Amino acid sequence: MTATSTLVSLLVFEAADCLMAVPASEVAHLEGSDPLFTEIESRAAFDLGEYFSGRRSDGPWLHWGRGPRNLWLRVLRVVDVVPIALSALTPMPARLGGQRRTGAFLAAGIRGNDVFLLLDPARLTL
Repeated sequence: MTATSTLVSLLVFEAADCLMAVPASEVAHLEGSDPLFTEIESRAAFDLGEYFSGRRSDGPWLHWGRGPRNLWLRVLRVVDVVPIALSALTPMPARLGGQRRTGAFLAAGIRGNDVFLLLDPARLTL
């Protein structure tokens, strides 16, 4: 008998010169790249380029949601939706979990030649 690994579909995107991912099931839709998006309407939003590297992104906004929590995340570009085995993800070291910036990442994964960080938007802080 062979053990099967649970697969999860991840939406992979680029932000802050890094590939990141969130569960695709937690992304409701994409918005355009309007720079005034957060100023027009009051929304909980994070420009991930600015948050992690201090440089604003000019790509689309992802509407992320999990239960009652939801945020808008601005990225540079969306790369793909890929199935990843949970067993293939490597948890982030515990000492990075307490840092403001790195605490938002749960794990790292590899897909082909690409390395990505699994982001938990619920851990982003102002």
